[in-house]
Amino acid sequence: MKVLIANTLYFPDEVGGAEVATRLLAEGLVKAGIEVCVVCATGVGDDRSEEVNGAKVYRLRSSNLYWPHAPGEHSRVAKLIWHAIDVRNTAMSRKLADIIRRERPDIVNTANLSCLSVDAWRVASNAGVPIVHTIHDYYLLCPTATMLSGGKPCPSQCGVCSLYAKPKQLASAQVNAAVGVSGFVLQKHVESGFFPRAAKTTVINNCYTPVGDSIGRQDSRRQVANAPVRLGMLGRVLPEKGLELLLEQLLADKTLNWTLAVGGTGDADYVESIKTKYADPRVSFLGRVNPPDFLSSIDILVVPSVWNEPFGLVVLEAYSHGVPVVGSSMGGIPEIIEPHSNLLFDVARPETIIVKIHEAAALLDEPSAHDRLRQHARKFSHDAMINAYVELYEGMICVEERKPSMATGREAN
Repeated sequence: MKVLIANTLYFPDEVGGAEVATRLLAEGLVKAGIEVCVVCATGVGDDRSEEVNGAKVYRLRSSNLYWPHAPGEHSRVAKLIWHAIDVRNTAMSRKLADIIRRERPDIVNTANLSCLSVDAWRVASNAGVPIVHTIHDYYLLCPTATMLSGGKPCPSQCGVCSLYAKPKQLASAQVNAAVGVSGFVLQKHVESGFFPRAAKTTVINNCYTPVGDSIGRQDSRRQVANAPVRLGMLGRVLPEKGLELLLEQLLADKTLNWTLAVGGTGDADYVESIKTKYADPRVSFLGRVNPPDFLSSIDILVVPSVWNEPFGLVVLEAYSHGVPVVGSSMGGIPEIIEPHSNLLFDVARPETIIVKIHEAAALLDEPSAHDRLRQHARKFSHDAMINAYVELYEGMICVEERKPSMATGREAN
């Protein structure tokens, strides 16, 4: 079996969980003995290919007004034109068509298609290759990919987003199977009319990367009497991640002895504004960190997202270290929070975050709590994710082999 994976970015260009999950999928398929090629976009250099950890990676120079991952602002008109081109970027489609003819994949698995264009579905369909699409965010529904307005999640598409999404929704009829990284994000798309002809819609959760057992370091740190509870936030520092909500509640509360470490980077002006507005010696901004080291240095991870997180990979990373997680009740986070601890707070009642942090602090003294969290993380293993995708691919190929061969020229069994 040969699988072609198409995603906006690919390792080492990783800006979020979607890129990490795509790399883990590609490398896991290679390890399982499946031939993998990856198509991604780049803003520099010419079209090129290289081998990365067993997968052949095609990096295609983006053909649009600008490269959206470069620093700098663009006018509203420029953004509108960029998105109009991105819907059916024929220059990128021609490049993908050439790669499909050359590689002759059995499956095309698309993920984030910004810069590559949803026209990839038409190209794969014309080549007679079954299409699996993995939904990592809200790019198909909203030009910002977040479905946020005024700092609050949109309960449904606004008029502008509906117009933006309509061509993508029509194009999605060519997808044979749709995968959501959470039930929440899958349902959002299905409710909006996406993937109307998909033979299968299913949830395959992203996985975390095991980093070894940290039981000795994690379970012994609460031996210091009256020590402050060491809270942590890990990930990109963005308004929708809820850092301001957390800081406002912590600084207003008088019942908790705490410190907060913030690991991750974001827009420099935004980060500086947060440092100024919430200046407090108990708060440390560490910038880019090594996640295993960071998670081994805190007692509780807080994920206070004020938007509908499609998944929340950092939750599982924390659990793999035995670290309790206090998470918001938004998006896909409730689907992966360890059910016994149930440390979910209500974003509509932000004061409940302090209550849940107290509950998490009580867990630190439970001998079995850390092992229970690690065991929960193992349910989202790399092998489980790979096996689920392989089973899906094999099912799609069996269906396709019952049809007459198409443009690829391959014989149907």
